[in-house]
Amino acid sequence: MMQVKFGVGLVDWWQHHGRDWASLYDTAPLALMAAGFGSAAINHLSVLHFLSPIFNFTAVNCLVFAHSKLYQSSAHTGETGPKPKRERLYKTLFWITATLTLAMVGLPSIYYLLLGSVAGLLSGLFGIGGGIIIVPFLVWLFSAQGIAPDLVMLMAVATSLATIIVTSAASLQSHHLLGAVDWLVVKQLVPGVLVGALLGSVVADSLPTDLFKTLFAFFPLWVAFQLIKPNLPALDPDKSPGDRNLVGAGGIIGVLCTLLGAGIGVIIVPFLVKRQFPLRQAVAVSSACGLSIAIVGSFGYIALGWGNAGLPGWSLGYLYVPAFLCIVTSSRVFAPMGAQLTHKLPTENLKRIFALFLFAVGIRLLWQTVV
Repeated sequence: MMQVKFGVGLVDWWQHHGRDWASLYDTAPLALMAAGFGSAAINHLSVLHFLSPIFNFTAVNCLVFAHSKLYQSSAHTGETGPKPKRERLYKTLFWITATLTLAMVGLPSIYYLLLGSVAGLLSGLFGIGGGIIIVPFLVWLFSAQGIAPDLVMLMAVATSLATIIVTSAASLQSHHLLGAVDWLVVKQLVPGVLVGALLGSVVADSLPTDLFKTLFAFFPLWVAFQLIKPNLPALDPDKSPGDRNLVGAGGIIGVLCTLLGAGIGVIIVPFLVKRQFPLRQAVAVSSACGLSIAIVGSFGYIALGWGNAGLPGWSLGYLYVPAFLCIVTSSRVFAPMGAQLTHKLPTENLKRIFALFLFAVGIRLLWQTVV
């Protein structure tokens, strides 16, 4: 009898409330929420635990898409959708499901998601790329997970570089559609960039760990200086862009960016602007070169680390797949938010605060290598 009443009650709820969901959002958000929760739950089955990074990635991405559909749909429904109370109910249901799902994902994945969120937000806000944040924090997270000290720096740089593939590809597509990419300049830079990127991964693999960490520690300090110094020099209308010796310059840029796992925009953009390239064009060329560096450098780190017995599970060479998947997922959500905040927040003041933070990160890394 109770089962019949429950079934009648469920049908009645759908008639009065569920149809509102269907009319406003269709069934996609509900299905995505269920898929995300289910993926996180399956992750805890001992038989399938070895696939946990895939299930975690699926769970988080289902939540991302559900959130997108839920809020985009409600923004366009106007008066045709359900009443505000019911709309709040549906969104509350989403956040409850998201909280339960993330609770089942596990702390390491949550840390990686938070790192990707912060890196994406700061990347969109300041336009500096997320690698400057990702590498030092991955070093600390990998160390806390008990990964061998001689592998931590290589894994952090390789994983950071792999995330740049996704962000650079999206950025390059946008710049190309706007017609901002000077492909002649890209063709001159890319040969040197490719050789330099491959060479950089080889050099990184052969460097002593302490020396590698010391070299990287100076990078946040340099980026902090770039943030607080006066703006880039104005273009001289009487000078044309200097496109000589770009192949050699591309080689140096490729080595530096692959060694650091970051800094593509911070290095390439000032270099091109000093050669009288317009800022918009320099940023677009930087995206194209960044994609090349990230692809070749990542494959270099994968090949050099392949077969290393000391690497943790789910590693492709020095690339740690669980961290890569989580960082890419959250950074692509928060990067557009950061770009929107540039028009609402006092970015110059925030840049100074962020520069102080980078100084602290650099000094902390230097201290760790000394002590």
